[in-house]
Amino acid sequence: MMGRYSSIDWIQFEWDNKRTGLGPVRSSLPETAGWYHQLGPWLDPGPAPGVSVCRLVVDGRVVVLARTRTGGSDSRRTIQVQAYLGGSASLPSPMPNVRQALALAPGWASLLPADDVPLDLARMIEPYSEAGAALDRQARAGAAALAPIVSEALRSRGRTALSVASGGDAVVQLWGLVDILDLLLGHYPETFSTYESDDLQQGAEVVFLQGWPGPSSRASRRARVDLRAPDQADRYGDIAAMAVAAYARKQLVAVIRRAGITDATPVEERIRLLETVTYDPATTDRSEPATPTRRADPATPAGGGASADTWAPRPPARESPYPATRTPASGAPSSPPSAGSAASSPPASAPASSPSQPASRPAAARSQPARAARSGDAEPRKVPATSPPEAQTEAQTEAQTEAQTEAQTEAQTEAQTEARQQEKRAQGARGPAGRDVFELFQADLAEARTVKEAMEILTDVRVWTATRQPSEVRNRIPDLIPDLERLLPDNHINPILRDLLTPDAPQKKGRGGSDWLEPRWLMVAVALALVLVLQIVILFR
Repeated sequence: MMGRYSSIDWIQFEWDNKRTGLGPVRSSLPETAGWYHQLGPWLDPGPAPGVSVCRLVVDGRVVVLARTRTGGSDSRRTIQVQAYLGGSASLPSPMPNVRQALALAPGWASLLPADDVPLDLARMIEPYSEAGAALDRQARAGAAALAPIVSEALRSRGRTALSVASGGDAVVQLWGLVDILDLLLGHYPETFSTYESDDLQQGAEVVFLQGWPGPSSRASRRARVDLRAPDQADRYGDIAAMAVAAYARKQLVAVIRRAGITDATPVEERIRLLETVTYDPATTDRSEPATPTRRADPATPAGGGASADTWAPRPPARESPYPATRTPASGAPSSPPSAGSAASSPPASAPASSPSQPASRPAAARSQPARAARSGDAEPRKVPATSPPEAQTEAQTEAQTEAQTEAQTEAQTEAQTEARQQEKRAQGARGPAGRDVFELFQADLAEARTVKEAMEILTDVRVWTATRQPSEVRNRIPDLIPDLERLLPDNHINPILRDLLTPDAPQKKGRGGSDWLEPRWLMVAVALALVLVLQIVILFR
């Protein structure tokens, strides 16, 4: 029998004429009646063809619903809903987790076996890396639309259930929301539905609606957020705008570190630190040119609202009334050249004393003295004053051409050196040979054959978790569970997962470890031995 960490039970719902509604037709469970009554209110896939995803906690167990409508003449018979019953929600990382459900649940139907047996979790999450990377790119491209949800979550400190009216892809938007709130607040919605017809049902922390229901269907326990409306102009709106802009540029982790936020930082302190860093000019993108207008973020789709790179803390700085084109680029003269100077020879070939030469000389000309010094000449090469004007011009042209060529070569060499240094830094961040360090842990654990080998690898994993963001740790640690179950007893896995998910906690020493070899314990052992010897001597006198 499969262990509780690697097996997923499932129920398949289809249209049932006897019930005149959706009912269970296949399952890996011997009895489904109880599940049918509890999941019934969540089985509606919506009127449009497609797949919607729902993650709930029912009777303490994680349940993921993949609801599909394919369309057709009798739309009721084209509805299929698969319910995947995962692990206990009390576990440190209950499976399937939020990101696995968002990225993979629509494709799990193809994995249903011919026999009514549980699914293998390792096979279900195998394509996660590729699917997750694709969702991550889409979420960052449309991150600007998430600002109203983020600001509302900040106002309520993440304690209020939300209903969101969204015209976009709810799966993509929820993916980005999970990443952002995990970094800002330290927690994120773990129960959700990417489609509901109204927001009356409880049991999901956030639901997405295509439009608002009638006024009589108002949900009193949910805060409503409309992504099609502008966000409120307050400090929470400013923090949210800063956060989604940084997330779109893959800089939100750096902002959190600069703010000094850690896992142990309380929510109120997090918001205070976020407000401080929001109004810090260093938070804005330093790579942008300091011009009156800023170019749009290429990751933001056309017509998708304000660019993530255009954020600035309120109140906005006064912009220049002049267009950016009024500022000359690269030190060019502000007034157009006269007809006489335009007709003269180019600055690179003109004599140094020529009146048509611009005040800012080309870099190639400026590098001539350094070139001469490197070549061993006491001073730059000069054309004799007695040379005819034609020879003088030709000699100067040749010298400046050589200097310009060498300057270009030097610039290319410096650029290549900088590129190599950046590549080395990137490789150092990603691990040996550019591989992800966690992938190496996975490969080592997959090859391990004994408990001792597994524990040695897990020691390195714990060191790695202490250097990563909590969201990344929670996202990746579950990938180790299938191998942990293969190598370790069931009652050892849960404490190990809890330890890995809280890397800052003091590490507990196991019994029988090397602690007994410490000097203090050796002294105690010697003292006890002496007492025992004395007792024996006294008894046998």
